[in-house]
Amino acid sequence: MASPNGQTGTQDMPAWRTIATPILFAVALPLVVFYVLRSQGVSQWLALTLSGAVPAVRMAVEGATRRRVNSFEAFMIGMLAVRIVTSLLTGSPRVILVKDAGLAAAAGLWILGSLLVAKPFAFQAGQYWHGPTAARTREAAWSISPALRSGLTRLTVLWGCAQLLDCGAGVLVALLLPVEAVPALNRAKGLALLCAVVLITVSYSRRYGRRHALSLFGPAPLITRRKG
Repeated sequence: MASPNGQTGTQDMPAWRTIATPILFAVALPLVVFYVLRSQGVSQWLALTLSGAVPAVRMAVEGATRRRVNSFEAFMIGMLAVRIVTSLLTGSPRVILVKDAGLAAAAGLWILGSLLVAKPFAFQAGQYWHGPTAARTREAAWSISPALRSGLTRLTVLWGCAQLLDCGAGVLVALLLPVEAVPALNRAKGLALLCAVVLITVSYSRRYGRRHALSLFGPAPLITRRKG
């Protein structure tokens, strides 16, 4: 697998695996670890701490395998490390659950913060899915197409705000509902919100493509030079 910058990426990975792998390690496996540990009599605090380490371990192993960690992965590994350290200091399951919800806020702020740099999150995500040749084409399209920049900027705002909404709902669930139910409910809520955002993104991208003759995420986004 080769990423847009010549590193290992996702474009040679089967589509189903590209989608299923993050869900497995970020959603399914942590839930399995938590509820299996609880069934064995492990405390809520320790079960939450160990299950929360799964995504960080996965990203760290992938980064070591590729010998490269992208900026978003490094940011999330750092946030998960902070989460684990603070859970060890507090010893409170409820605090861990609130901090878990806070990871969505961190991701949302990171996504929105990408608007302040040269390329927003939506553009970077598109680059990750394509090989070096397509990535160079997209770079050229970005530099000359206001319409492409506008569309990807709007989608970046959508994804960032969705993460902040996920955080707010997650904090309420963590504070108001029984600890045992919170991990499953928050994962289900996060998946539902993700599906909604993906559907909005797909619908928006199709309408934008018809209007501007542009593919926001395709390997050759620029069909004709247009003004935004």
